[in-house]
Amino acid sequence: MAKARTLALLVVAAHWIVAIWHLFLAAKVLPAPNNHVSGLAIISITSGHAVVSILLWKLSDKVAGFVSLIFFLAAMSADLYEHFLHASQNNIFMVARGDWTAIFNLSIFILLALEIVGCLLGTIVLDGRTRNNKSTPGLNSNVSRQSPKLLSGQFGYAANDFGEIV
Repeated sequence: MAKARTLALLVVAAHWIVAIWHLFLAAKVLPAPNNHVSGLAIISITSGHAVVSILLWKLSDKVAGFVSLIFFLAAMSADLYEHFLHASQNNIFMVARGDWTAIFNLSIFILLALEIVGCLLGTIVLDGRTRNNKSTPGLNSNVSRQSPKLLSGQFGYAANDFGEIV
Protein backbone atom coordinates (compact mmCIF):
# COMPACT_ATOMS: atom_id res chain seq x y z
CA MET A 1 0.00 0.00 0.00
CA ALA A 2 2.96 2.31 0.51
CA LYS A 3 3.65 2.18 -3.22
CA ALA A 4 0.09 3.31 -4.05
CA ARG A 5 0.33 6.12 -1.50
CA THR A 6 3.65 7.27 -2.92
CA LEU A 7 2.21 7.25 -6.43
CA ALA A 8 -0.83 9.18 -5.21
CA LEU A 9 1.45 11.79 -3.63
CA LEU A 10 3.36 12.10 -6.89
CA VAL A 11 0.09 12.55 -8.79
CA VAL A 12 -0.99 15.27 -6.32
CA ALA A 13 2.34 17.07 -6.87
CA ALA A 14 2.11 16.74 -10.66
CA HIS A 15 -1.50 17.94 -10.55
CA TRP A 16 -0.46 21.00 -8.55
CA ILE A 17 2.28 21.87 -11.05
CA VAL A 18 -0.02 21.47 -14.05
CA ALA A 19 -2.86 23.36 -12.33
CA ILE A 20 -0.62 26.38 -11.66
CA TRP A 21 0.73 26.19 -15.23
CA HIS A 22 -2.87 26.00 -16.46
CA LEU A 23 -3.71 29.25 -14.63
CA PHE A 24 -0.93 31.09 -16.46
CA LEU A 25 -2.03 29.58 -19.78
CA ALA A 26 -5.61 30.67 -19.13
CA ALA A 27 -4.34 34.21 -18.61
CA LYS A 28 -2.70 34.04 -22.05
CA VAL A 29 -5.83 32.68 -23.76
CA LEU A 30 -8.65 34.65 -22.13
CA PRO A 31 -9.46 38.23 -23.18
CA ALA A 32 -9.42 41.16 -20.75
CA PRO A 33 -10.45 41.53 -17.89
CA ASN A 34 -9.86 37.81 -17.26
CA ASN A 35 -6.31 37.78 -18.57
CA HIS A 36 -4.47 37.94 -15.27
CA VAL A 37 -3.48 35.28 -12.73
CA SER A 38 -5.20 35.70 -9.41
CA GLY A 39 -3.02 35.43 -6.33
CA LEU A 40 -6.01 34.04 -4.45
CA ALA A 41 -6.34 31.24 -7.00
CA ILE A 42 -2.67 30.31 -6.61
CA ILE A 43 -2.96 30.33 -2.81
CA SER A 44 -6.17 28.25 -2.91
CA ILE A 45 -4.76 25.67 -5.30
CA THR A 46 -1.48 25.41 -3.40
CA SER A 47 -3.11 25.09 0.02
CA GLY A 48 -5.61 22.51 -1.23
CA HIS A 49 -2.87 20.35 -2.70
CA ALA A 50 -0.73 20.77 0.44
CA VAL A 51 -3.59 19.67 2.71
CA VAL A 52 -4.34 16.62 0.56
CA SER A 53 -0.63 15.70 0.51
CA ILE A 54 -0.38 15.91 4.30
CA LEU A 55 -3.54 13.86 4.77
CA LEU A 56 -2.34 11.24 2.28
CA TRP A 57 0.96 10.99 4.14
CA LYS A 58 -0.32 10.91 7.73
CA LEU A 59 -3.72 9.22 7.82
CA SER A 60 -4.72 5.56 7.66
CA ASP A 61 -5.19 3.87 4.29
CA LYS A 62 -8.96 4.07 4.27
CA VAL A 63 -9.17 7.75 5.24
CA ALA A 64 -6.28 8.76 2.97
CA GLY A 65 -7.83 6.90 0.05
CA PHE A 66 -11.20 8.54 0.72
CA VAL A 67 -9.62 12.03 0.89
CA SER A 68 -7.69 11.41 -2.33
CA LEU A 69 -10.76 10.07 -4.10
CA ILE A 70 -12.94 13.02 -3.02
CA PHE A 71 -10.23 15.56 -3.94
CA PHE A 72 -9.68 14.18 -7.44
CA LEU A 73 -13.41 13.64 -8.07
CA ALA A 74 -14.09 17.26 -7.12
CA ALA A 75 -11.26 18.52 -9.33
CA MET A 76 -12.40 16.34 -12.23
CA SER A 77 -16.01 17.53 -11.85
CA ALA A 78 -14.89 21.16 -11.86
CA ASP A 79 -12.68 20.61 -14.92
CA LEU A 80 -15.34 18.77 -16.86
CA TYR A 81 -17.95 21.38 -16.09
CA GLU A 82 -15.77 24.45 -16.68
CA HIS A 83 -13.91 23.28 -19.79
CA PHE A 84 -16.47 21.04 -21.52
CA LEU A 85 -20.03 21.74 -20.35
CA HIS A 86 -20.25 25.38 -19.25
CA ALA A 87 -20.68 27.97 -21.99
CA SER A 88 -17.81 30.32 -21.14
CA GLN A 89 -14.67 31.74 -22.70
CA ASN A 90 -12.47 28.97 -21.34
CA ASN A 91 -14.62 26.17 -22.71
CA ILE A 92 -12.43 24.00 -24.92
CA PHE A 93 -14.88 24.44 -27.83
CA MET A 94 -15.29 28.21 -27.42
CA VAL A 95 -11.76 29.38 -26.61
CA ALA A 96 -10.50 32.08 -28.94
CA ARG A 97 -7.95 30.74 -31.40
CA GLY A 98 -4.44 31.99 -30.85
CA ASP A 99 -0.84 31.03 -30.21
CA TRP A 100 -1.55 29.59 -26.76
CA THR A 101 -4.81 27.73 -27.53
CA ALA A 102 -3.28 24.34 -28.31
CA ILE A 103 -1.12 24.37 -25.18
CA PHE A 104 -4.10 25.49 -23.09
CA ASN A 105 -6.17 22.59 -24.45
CA LEU A 106 -3.29 20.20 -23.79
CA SER A 107 -3.10 21.35 -20.17
CA ILE A 108 -6.81 20.59 -19.77
CA PHE A 109 -6.33 17.03 -20.99
CA ILE A 110 -3.24 16.54 -18.81
CA LEU A 111 -5.22 17.71 -15.77
CA LEU A 112 -8.07 15.37 -16.68
CA ALA A 113 -5.69 12.41 -17.07
CA LEU A 114 -4.02 13.16 -13.73
CA GLU A 115 -7.43 13.37 -12.05
CA ILE A 116 -8.48 10.00 -13.46
CA VAL A 117 -5.21 8.43 -12.28
CA GLY A 118 -5.67 10.12 -8.89
CA CYS A 119 -9.17 8.65 -8.57
CA LEU A 120 -7.85 5.18 -9.42
CA LEU A 121 -5.01 5.46 -6.91
CA GLY A 122 -7.41 6.81 -4.28
CA THR A 123 -9.58 3.74 -4.83
CA ILE A 124 -6.58 1.43 -4.50
CA VAL A 125 -5.44 3.12 -1.27
CA LEU A 126 -9.04 3.10 0.00
CA ASP A 127 -9.26 -0.64 -0.60
CA GLY A 128 -6.32 -1.08 1.78
CA ARG A 129 -5.66 -4.72 0.99
CA THR A 130 -2.39 -6.10 -0.23
CA ARG A 131 -2.15 -9.07 -2.52
CA ASN A 132 -0.68 -12.14 -0.92
CA ASN A 133 -0.66 -15.09 -3.28
CA LYS A 134 0.45 -17.47 -0.53
CA SER A 135 -2.79 -17.02 1.40
CA THR A 136 -5.03 -18.18 -1.43
CA PRO A 137 -5.21 -21.85 -2.30
CA GLY A 138 -3.57 -22.71 -5.59
CA LEU A 139 -3.81 -25.66 -7.94
CA ASN A 140 -1.31 -27.75 -5.97
CA SER A 141 -2.99 -27.11 -2.64
CA ASN A 142 -4.31 -29.90 -0.42
CA VAL A 143 -7.33 -27.83 0.59
CA SER A 144 -9.48 -29.17 -2.23
CA ARG A 145 -8.65 -32.78 -1.30
CA GLN A 146 -9.76 -32.55 2.33
CA SER A 147 -12.75 -34.57 3.44
CA PRO A 148 -15.18 -33.96 6.30
CA LYS A 149 -13.37 -36.68 8.30
CA LEU A 150 -10.43 -34.36 8.86
CA LEU A 151 -12.56 -31.82 10.67
CA SER A 152 -13.63 -34.26 13.37
CA GLY A 153 -10.03 -35.51 13.63
CA GLN A 154 -9.00 -32.18 15.07
CA PHE A 155 -10.63 -33.05 18.38
CA GLY A 156 -9.24 -36.59 18.71
CA TYR A 157 -12.32 -38.31 17.29
CA ALA A 158 -12.68 -40.11 14.00
CA ALA A 159 -15.85 -40.14 11.94
CA ASN A 160 -16.91 -42.87 9.57
CA ASP A 161 -18.47 -42.27 6.16
CA PHE A 162 -21.92 -41.72 7.69
CA GLY A 163 -20.76 -38.88 9.99
CA GLU A 164 -20.98 -41.01 13.18
CA ILE A 165 -18.20 -40.55 15.70
CA VAL A 166 -16.26 -43.75 16.28
